[in-house]
Amino acid sequence: MPKLAKTIEYLFYLFIFLLPWQTRWIWYYGSLNGGQSEYLTFSLYGTEILLWLILLLTIIYKIKVKDKEDSILNYKILDFYILFGLLIAIAGLSIIWTTDKQAAFYYLIKLLEGLALLIFIINFKFSYKKVGLAIVASGFIQGILAIWQFLSQKVWASKWLGMAEQLPQTLGVSVVESDGARWLRAYGSLAHPNMLGGFLVLSCFFLVVLLILARHKWEKILLWLSWPIILAGLFFTFSKGAFLALGVGFLFLSIFIFLSYETKAKIVFSQILFSGVLVLAVLTLFYSQLVFTRLNGEERLEQKSIAERTLYFEQAKELIQVNWLKGVGLGNYTLALYNQLPDKQPAWYYQPVHNVYLLVATELGILGFIIFVLIIIEVLRKTWHFKIDYNLKLLAVFKNFEFKEIYHFYKNHFFWLLGLTGVLIVILILMAFDHYFWTQYFGIILWWLCLGLWLKQVGMVK
Repeated sequence: MPKLAKTIEYLFYLFIFLLPWQTRWIWYYGSLNGGQSEYLTFSLYGTEILLWLILLLTIIYKIKVKDKEDSILNYKILDFYILFGLLIAIAGLSIIWTTDKQAAFYYLIKLLEGLALLIFIINFKFSYKKVGLAIVASGFIQGILAIWQFLSQKVWASKWLGMAEQLPQTLGVSVVESDGARWLRAYGSLAHPNMLGGFLVLSCFFLVVLLILARHKWEKILLWLSWPIILAGLFFTFSKGAFLALGVGFLFLSIFIFLSYETKAKIVFSQILFSGVLVLAVLTLFYSQLVFTRLNGEERLEQKSIAERTLYFEQAKELIQVNWLKGVGLGNYTLALYNQLPDKQPAWYYQPVHNVYLLVATELGILGFIIFVLIIIEVLRKTWHFKIDYNLKLLAVFKNFEFKEIYHFYKNHFFWLLGLTGVLIVILILMAFDHYFWTQYFGIILWWLCLGLWLKQVGMVK
């Protein structure tokens, strides 16, 4: 069944490439106080259908070939499976006591899809290089789209591409306000500039690993051409959280790359840093007023944004105090908020708290929050257990003694694990400033995708 395996593999790469495109069929419009609520609206995404196809073909393939080489319950990551199972179980049990059982079931399906994707990643053979290229290629397209949107100050509408029209003069659209003018922030094909910013930051990390490991000239040329485009696209999102995550993540990479014995990696990463700073410096020079506005936070809209985020935190705090044991139920945050507040507002007013950790605590209660935190702690523990400094020395030994095959295998494994650890650090930071990794199909799948890629390296599942 080699043809079926190849088909599944390349469908997986296609799925990754298309993930940012939000083409969907809305089959139920949720509402609050007579207005449409996005967080209670149910959709079937185009990439979701593709994911189901991949999973179905994989089941057929595994049955046909009776491949026992890969074990779903790999002992090196068995602790993660237990934690994932507990998280899903608590989320499922919340359906019993939640107000909107349909919403809870809908979001449970999304979590199960994410877990199924993770299991697929761990148990199916594919090329990390091609996965990285798919993400970078997707980031490159999103970067071009972001640049075009900012320069034209318009996001056009397309139901087939899952894009809604966004104009700077429209109230509610994400803009930077400076000297009375409203500047549209880049959306790409996603629902919000912060989501685009997060995806482009992750694309940067995959690009770094690919450049360090690149052996062919054509690879290097394409990757170097992609770098300024992705970075410019990220700049035009004006996402503060994304840039903070990029800075912390790159600091993590810098420490271990510059401590390594890999001269080529040091040179390549230095070139990436220098060129990246140059691109951002030039763009900042041209749009210094907008950058200053975002950093200073004194303009009207910036103050409003800060006030809203503070309000969301206070609302989450109140909900947790009342529902700390069982939570309000998966996917029921906005409905619980509506039911708790005495003064009823329009539907758009009821927003999830912009913090995944608080959101999980509110929806799943104390047990769900503890399990979620344990997953994060286990990620950090596994990273520490890998002993990066020790493996850097081991890599140097393989190189010095010219064990070429072992060296190249170990080098690939090391830098992919290092890069993916950086990716998880980025996601954990972004989770502290936004909610889409828990409330949006795109964010949920992106989180499980990156976690699965990291786990496969940790478990060394072939």
